[in-house]
Amino acid sequence: MRRSKGEKILLVTGLLTAAAAASLPALVVPYFRTTFASLGMALPFITTLFVHYSAVFWLLPALSLAAWLYWPTPHRRAWVSCLIGSVSLVVMMPLLIAAMYLPIFRMDATI
Repeated sequence: MRRSKGEKILLVTGLLTAAAAASLPALVVPYFRTTFASLGMALPFITTLFVHYSAVFWLLPALSLAAWLYWPTPHRRAWVSCLIGSVSLVVMMPLLIAAMYLPIFRMDATI
C-alpha cells in the first residue's frame, strides 16, 4: 500500500514526539541525582522508575512505530502513531516533573 505525504508526516511527528518523551529522563534526571543522593532517604516508586529504569521509556517510539505497521485499520495507522507520540510527550512532561520533585516535597513535609 502506498503511503501519502500526509501519512508520512504524521508518522515522523509521532516518532519525534515519542523520542522526545523518551529522552526527557536522560536530559533531566542527571541534574537531580546529587540532590537525591544527599537526601539519604528512600525514593518514591515513580522517582525510582525515572532514575534507574529510564531506558524503558524508549519503548514509546517503538510503540508508535508498531502502531504505524500493525494497526488493524490501515487508514487510521498514521493518526494513531501520531497520537501515541503526542500523548506520550504531553503525559511524560508533568509526570517527570512530579517524579523529580516528589522526594523534595516529602522531605519538606518531614521538617
